Amino acid sequence: MAITFTLNGQAVNDQTTGLQTGDNIDDAFTDTDVAYSSLPASVRTYLEATLGLNSAFPTSVGVATKTNSVTVNATAGSQLTGTTFTDGSGGALNGDDSGLNTVDGKDILLFADGNDTVIGKYDSDGIGGVDTVAFVIFKQDVINAGATSDQVTFHIVTYVPIFHNGSTNPDDAVDLGNTLKLAASETLNFGFAGAPSGSNLFMTFGDPNSTQIVVIGKDPLNQSNGGNITTKDVLNISQAGSTTSFGVNGNQINPDEGAFITYVSGTNTNFLVPNLDQNEADVEANIAFQNVVNATGASFTVNQTNPGVGPVTVKISAFSTAAEPGAGFVDGLTNDTHVAITSFSLTNVVVKTGNTQFTPEASIDADGNLIITGLSSGDKVEWTTSATHNRVLIENISNADGAAGNDNNTFDIGGFGIVTSSGASEFVGQQIVIEDDGPTAGIVQGAPTVAHDETAGNQGDADDTTAAGVAVLFAGVSNVSTDLSPAGYAQDASPVVSSTGSSTGTDGGTTAFSLAVSVAGVDSGLDTTNGTSILLFKEGDLVVGRIGSAAGAAAFAVAINSTSGVVSVAQYASLKHPGTANPDDSVSITDGALLAVVTVTDGDGDTATNSTGIGDAVQFQDDGPAIGLISDGLVDFAAGSTVTKTLSGVVGADDPATYSITASPATLTILDGTSSQVTLLRDLTNSNTVATYFKDVDGSGTHTAGDIDFFKLTLSGGNYTFDVLQNPPPADLNFSFAGAPSGSNLFMTFGDPNSTQIVVIGEDPLNQSNGGNITTKDVLNISQAGSTTSFGVNGNQINPDEGAFITYVTGTNTNFLVPNLDQNEADVEANIAFQNVFNANKASFTVNQTNPGVGPVTVKISAFSTAAEPGAGFVDGLTNDTHVAITSFSLTNVVVKTGNTQFTPEASIDADGNLIITGLSSGDKVEWTTSATHDRVLIENISNADGIAGNDNNTFDIGGFGLSQTQPAPDEKLEFTVQITDADGDTASDSFSIGIDGTGIFDDNHVDGVVIA
Repeated sequence: MAITFTLNGQAVNDQTTGLQTGDNIDDAFTDTDVAYSSLPASVRTYLEATLGLNSAFPTSVGVATKTNSVTVNATAGSQLTGTTFTDGSGGALNGDDSGLNTVDGKDILLFADGNDTVIGKYDSDGIGGVDTVAFVIFKQDVINAGATSDQVTFHIVTYVPIFHNGSTNPDDAVDLGNTLKLAASETLNFGFAGAPSGSNLFMTFGDPNSTQIVVIGKDPLNQSNGGNITTKDVLNISQAGSTTSFGVNGNQINPDEGAFITYVSGTNTNFLVPNLDQNEADVEANIAFQNVVNATGASFTVNQTNPGVGPVTVKISAFSTAAEPGAGFVDGLTNDTHVAITSFSLTNVVVKTGNTQFTPEASIDADGNLIITGLSSGDKVEWTTSATHNRVLIENISNADGAAGNDNNTFDIGGFGIVTSSGASEFVGQQIVIEDDGPTAGIVQGAPTVAHDETAGNQGDADDTTAAGVAVLFAGVSNVSTDLSPAGYAQDASPVVSSTGSSTGTDGGTTAFSLAVSVAGVDSGLDTTNGTSILLFKEGDLVVGRIGSAAGAAAFAVAINSTSGVVSVAQYASLKHPGTANPDDSVSITDGALLAVVTVTDGDGDTATNSTGIGDAVQFQDDGPAIGLISDGLVDFAAGSTVTKTLSGVVGADDPATYSITASPATLTILDGTSSQVTLLRDLTNSNTVATYFKDVDGSGTHTAGDIDFFKLTLSGGNYTFDVLQNPPPADLNFSFAGAPSGSNLFMTFGDPNSTQIVVIGEDPLNQSNGGNITTKDVLNISQAGSTTSFGVNGNQINPDEGAFITYVTGTNTNFLVPNLDQNEADVEANIAFQNVFNANKASFTVNQTNPGVGPVTVKISAFSTAAEPGAGFVDGLTNDTHVAITSFSLTNVVVKTGNTQFTPEASIDADGNLIITGLSSGDKVEWTTSATHDRVLIENISNADGIAGNDNNTFDIGGFGLSQTQPAPDEKLEFTVQITDADGDTASDSFSIGIDGTGIFDDNHVDGVVIA
C-alpha cells in the first residue's frame, strides 16, 4: 500500500511580540501567527484547565496555525482512517529529545497526549524531571467525504522563549526536524465483481499493484490428501442487485459455515480476479502470492440475510499467519496465531418486515473474538486488533446464539475492507517552526521632498543651494557630466524619513540611516534629455545616477544624513521631462528604485533593517525654452524679394531646440477681386519648418511637379526667411467664337463688353473706302466642329498664303459685339466701333482642326503695336503698324495620329522677331511673349513656304484666343506662429506677420497690420 504525504506550508510561530504574518526578508518562512484567542475553545480549555497554563505569553507573541500543513493521500481505492504523532523511529513520544532548548539552555523533551497532541517539557529548576511546559503542538485532521485525503492543520503554542543560535540573524528559525513524525492508516475496500461462476475452492481479489485478499471456505479440501473440492467447503458467487457477493456451499453462509479471508500482496495476476477462471479457482496451487499484509483493522459488509430482516449472528476471529501460498495454503489455516480484537463499530441499515426490525449489537468475548447479533441486509461491521493481523475467519453462529427462531438464518458477504497499520509515516518536525525575536527596524517617509531646478541659478520654488556643506557631500563623485555647468545642489532641512517603529529591545543599541538601490543598475525611471536611461548605483554612502551604464557619466547623486534622515541632491546633467504643457514640471526617481534604509543594532549584535522607497521625494524641476518677440517682415511682390529675421529662441538646459510652424494660413488668395485672382495652397514640409504656397496647376490638391510656387517660409538656424518666388500673375482673358453670325463676313468682334475685346479680320480684307464687294477680298467664315466654334478665312479653314489680323481693343459698341453683331452689320467696316487698343505682353491661340487632321501645318505669328483706328479707317490702319519682336513661346501638343503618322510641333523665332511654328495638328496651342507690349497680331498659314514636302495644301482653323494682362497686385498679409521645443518636449510659441507689398498703385512700402521696426 502506498499512503503519500505532501508537505505544504509550515506552521511558523514568530516569538516577536505581536502577530507576525507573511514573508520576512530575513528568512525562508512565511509567518503564520494568529491570535491566541482564535484557537478552538476546546484547545484553550485543555491548555488552561487541563494543563493549568497561563495564557499571557502566547497572547503576547501569538500562536501559529497552518491549515493543511500536511496533505495525506490514501492509496488508490483505499480510505484513510486517521493520523497520529510518533517519534522519529515510529514509536511513542515519551520523553524524546526535541533538539530544541529554552533560551537559558534547558533541553526540551517531547511527550504525546493522545493522537493529536505533543507537549514539549523541560526541567525548569534543575533538580531532575520535567516540570514546565515550553510549547504544545496540536493537530486537526480534516478528512474529505470519500476519506481519500486528509488535510492536517498544525497549531503551535509557545510559553517560553526558545533558543536560536544564529546571533547574526535576529529572525532565524528552529524546527523539530526528524524528532517528530506523522503516521497514517487507511482502509482498502474489495469488491467481488468478475469472479468466476460455479463452485470454487478459492478466489483472490484486489489490485495487482497493491493488496489482495484470498477467500476460502472455513473447511476446504486439502488437495494434498486428494478428493473432490465439493466434498468440503466451496465458494459460490451471486449477483443481488448491483452487488456481487459470495457464500459458502451456496449463495449464502449457513449456520456452522464460514470463510477465511487472508490479506496478501504480490499475487500472480493470472490467478487474480477477473483473470482467474473457474478451473484455475479449483486448484490450491494457484493460490499464488508473495507476502502477507498486516493490518490493524478490517471490515465486512452483509449483502443479504435470509430472511432479509435477519437476524443473523456472526463470529469474527483474527489471526496472524506466515506466508504459505500454493499447495501449503490449506494446511496453514490451522496453525495461526490468534490476535485479539479490541474495538469495533457497527453501521446499521434499517430493514423492516411489517413492524419487525433488528438493530445489530456486538461484544468481544473472553478470547478476543467479536460476536455480532441482530445483523440484517446491508449492515457493516468494523474492528480493530491489539496487534496487526493478516487473516480473519467470519462464521455464521446463528444456531448457537441462544436466540430462538433464527437457527437457520443465513447471510452472504458483499464487501470487505482492511485498515493498514501506522507503518506509513513521514517526518513533519520541519513543519513546526519557531522564529527568533530580535531588534525591530521601522522607517517612515514623511512629507518633505528635495527638489532641484535645473534652470541656472538658485530658484526660489525649489530647494536649490550653494552651501559648501552640501557640495562637499558629493566631492567623491567621479566622472560627472558637464551638461549642467556648474552643477546644482539642493537640500531640504526637514528629514525625508524617520525611524518611527524602530526598537532596539532590552539590549539597547543604535539606529542609523543609509541609502540603497533596489538592485545595482536599476533604472531610475529618469532619462537624460536625449533619452538615455539613467541607472542607479550605490557608491560609498551615496547613490549615483549614471548615464547608460556603470561606466557612464554621473547625471545626479543623492546623499542622506545617517542621524537625521535629511536628504541632499547634486545634479550634473539635464533630464527629460514628459510634461510638454508645463515648462516647469517636475520628475522624480521611481519610488522603489531609491531606498532609505534604517539599521537597528541591539546590544548582543543582532541587527534589524528596514527600508522604504524615497524616489518620489527626490525631484528635478524642468528648465523650459523661450521664444520671441519675433519681428514682422516686409517683402515686395516681386520674384527674388526676401526677408530674414531672428526667432529670438532660448532653449535653456534641455538643448538642443527645434522649431516648427504651428499656425499658418491653409490657403492664400492673391489678387483678390481681380481677373487674375488665384488661390494658393499650403504645403508644410521638413518637419513643419518649411511652408510653401503654390498654385495647384493640375488640380490634384497636393504639391506636385508642375505646380507653381509663389511664396516660401523657412525656419533655419534660429531665424525665419520669407522668399517671394513669382511675380504677380497676369490676368488671363480667353475668347471663344460662339454666337458669331454665319456666312462670309468682313470682320467680327468678340469679348466681354466690360473688359477687353478682340477684332478679327482677314489678312487682305476689302477697304470699303475704295468700294467693291467684301467677297472679292478676304472674308471670315464661322464653323462648328464638335463643341468648338472656330473661324477660317475665305472658307472654314485658313489656307496657305492666308491669314487673319486679331486686334486687342476696349470700349466696343455692344451693338456690334458678338452675339449682338448680325451678318449684315459684320459686313460694314464702319461697325468696327471701339474706343482704345489694349496692350499685352502675352497671347495665345488654339488650333481647332487641321486638314489633314494629323497636320502638319506651319504657321507664322507677327506682333504689332498700332494706334486706335476704329470705323472706316480700320482697314487702312492694318498697313502702318509698328512691329514688336516675339521673345519667347510655349507649345502645348495634342497628339493626333493617323496610323503611325503623328507630328510634334516645333517653333523658332526668326531674325525679324516673328514666331514660326511647324508640325501643328488639331488641338495644339501656341503661346508667345513679346519684348514690349503689343495690341495686334497676324496669324498666317505658310505651309506652302516652309520647305517641307507634302504639306503645301494643308490648312487649319482657329478655335480659341487668349491674352495675359499684367495688373496691379494688392498688398497681402500672412500671419504665422512658430513654436520652439526643447529636448524634453517643453514648448513656447510666438507669432509674427509677413507683409507682401503690392505692385502698381499698391506699391508703397507698407502693409496694414505689419509692424516694421
